[in-house]
Amino acid sequence: MRFIIIGFLFLTLSLQGQERIKKKDTLSFEVNGNCGMCEKKIESVLFKKGVISADWNVHTHIIKVVYKPKKISEKEIHDYIAKQGYDTEKQKANDEKYNELHYCCKYREN
Repeated sequence: MRFIIIGFLFLTLSLQGQERIKKKDTLSFEVNGNCGMCEKKIESVLFKKGVISADWNVHTHIIKVVYKPKKISEKEIHDYIAKQGYDTEKQKANDEKYNELHYCCKYREN
């Protein structure tokens, strides 16, 4: 009987551990930018609680973000990037922040 109880406890604890691992999500979306300087700024702005990793590709302009939805929302991720001056699929940066970007980082045509 003890072995059954110990086995049940072990199973319960291991299932809870797997549940914790699954509490992350991945986003991929476009972020406008041009160069390696953009890459550093876009990725570093996401050094936030709840973001596990952020990787922006300078050639495709796609960022892949692994995050914990209970700690940070998708909207907050887009907002943080836009506040640095970079447009995302869901959030446009304000003109003041965009104009503060280095000349090589400016991606808007007008």
